[in-house]
Amino acid sequence: MADYKKYNSDGRSSEDRALDKFAEMMIEKINTLQNDWKKPWFTEGSLTWPKNLSGREYNGMNALMLIMHCEKQGYKLPVFCTFDRVAGLNFNKDKQGRRQQVKDNNGEALPQVTILKGEKSFPVFITTFTVVNKETREKIKYDDYRLMSEEQRKEYNVYPKLQVYNVFNVAQTNLQEARPELYKKLEAAAGVNRPLNQGDDFSFPAMDKMIKENGWICPIKPVYGDNAYYSISKNEIVIPEKRQFKDGESFYTNLGHEMAHSTGSENHLGRLKPASFGSAEYAREELVAELSAALVAQRFGMTKHLKEDSASYLKNWLDSLKESPEFIKTTLTDVKKASHMINQHIDAMQLKIDQEQSQEAEQKQEKAPTMYYASVAYLQTTDATDRLDKFKNDGNYDALLTEAKEYDQGDAPDLSKINLSPTKYRGDDLLVEDEHYAVVYNPTVGGTYDVMRKVSAEEIKDNIIRYGLPEDATDDVKEVAKLMEKEEVVAQEEGQHYHRGR
Repeated sequence: MADYKKYNSDGRSSEDRALDKFAEMMIEKINTLQNDWKKPWFTEGSLTWPKNLSGREYNGMNALMLIMHCEKQGYKLPVFCTFDRVAGLNFNKDKQGRRQQVKDNNGEALPQVTILKGEKSFPVFITTFTVVNKETREKIKYDDYRLMSEEQRKEYNVYPKLQVYNVFNVAQTNLQEARPELYKKLEAAAGVNRPLNQGDDFSFPAMDKMIKENGWICPIKPVYGDNAYYSISKNEIVIPEKRQFKDGESFYTNLGHEMAHSTGSENHLGRLKPASFGSAEYAREELVAELSAALVAQRFGMTKHLKEDSASYLKNWLDSLKESPEFIKTTLTDVKKASHMINQHIDAMQLKIDQEQSQEAEQKQEKAPTMYYASVAYLQTTDATDRLDKFKNDGNYDALLTEAKEYDQGDAPDLSKINLSPTKYRGDDLLVEDEHYAVVYNPTVGGTYDVMRKVSAEEIKDNIIRYGLPEDATDDVKEVAKLMEKEEVVAQEEGQHYHRGR
């Protein structure tokens, strides 16, 4: 990095070297955007949010640089691990705490997982915390401290420390060959998660709900207009209506930019200070908002392009990166905090949506009547089953069900052939069903098909009232009859109470 000023070049710390690396990468990225500012910050649909082997997400600062690192190196799976974590995949601990080599189900030692020869690591920043009792000076684990009440925490001092760890992408290991099952799980977990629909119909329910229910740290007001902005004096975001953007994705990513600005208000991260348009401080705030919005977009499967009015700051960003070693650190720290706040609110809103949908599903399930299976046709001769056999053998179960429905003559269901379960005999196989019908196949005795119509308890009650309860009624039908008797008794008692009251 020839044009990046070096400070205290002798004996530089790992933190300084990491920040140099990050600055180089940011300069390269911004140079690319300067050549074509219409390019997205990150390649569309390329990667999800970086995680470690345990599935834990990296924070905004590390995530940003790891995504850039993946794009530059061509890594397809944004999963990273330390050298020690890779080594730990080869051993388990026994009850005595001794290390034992990992073995398969047959007791054979599994292949060793290693870092490939010649591969170089990439730095990430991890904040560790030392927790010390104010009186006794005794240290406790940070996890134990987090479990304490606010009153208990007052007895301790917490000292954060930023440390640099070196990580490797899984592509730099032999994990795919040595642990193929684990690798497949990591691949499945890293699938790109895009919001619903695309183009004009692109929707992001969590952000829509946040706008509607005022779930962000300040009001968000979509109004017909030309400009999107965050007002410091009014503490509100104003953004043009969704239909005014070229597509739904642009609406949400531009909103993300303004949300990032709003995190800097005095009541939250305290980042925003009065700054004149075009000043260095104003330009830095634009970079924080752009990177934060790009990160959030990447996490939720969207593509963030550089805002047209932010393109004018590209040269300022480059100059600041080249001249000030502190610029990259403070900027990335602010991006980390802003993107984390946005992600937290989106996750909370998505959790609320999931809970509401779960409750709705449970309520529907509770309201849904219990359905019974009434046999309306039992087919066992070759002539009757030929067409059904063909559909079954072809795997065309929809056509099989359509054909089977033709055998229902619409007669009242036989109360001796109604059951709660469609399968009653050994070998019964429920081939296909829809809301109204089901077909059960039994391969014994040449293969039979039982065509069943679904009926409710109310329909069974109506048939009992009309035709009586036959001796050969199924046990399930008899239970419905017992329920009818109880309902009659209750109705009579209520009638007696009513007359007494009069």
